[in-house]
Amino acid sequence: MKITEGRGVDAILEMLSNVNLGKDLGILAKDGRVVVIGSRGKVEIDARDAMMRDADIRGMLLFNASAKDKASIHAALGAGLANGTLTPVICSEIPLAEAARAHQQIMAPVRMAK
Repeated sequence: MKITEGRGVDAILEMLSNVNLGKDLGILAKDGRVVVIGSRGKVEIDARDAMMRDADIRGMLLFNASAKDKASIHAALGAGLANGTLTPVICSEIPLAEAARAHQQIMAPVRMAK
């Protein structure tokens, strides 16, 4: 809220809604949107937080996208990576030979930084 001078953010791409969705609603601008892309469990929110902002909470599953939509998404991601507007934070790199360990790591409970 400080960064936006109290206005809030217009959009949040939420990768862990069961942990963050309630907090997300507290930092949305009026008419803001949260797109739920990931969740590892049930979510409990105070609906009044969404109502006060006329917020939109939308679920998205890539499996539902058409081939044309997927091509557009991939092109936009490639362009964003190439021009620097997307700067992913990489937690760790795991060799392909250790793919099973990578899967275990991604499915492990999330430890939130304090």
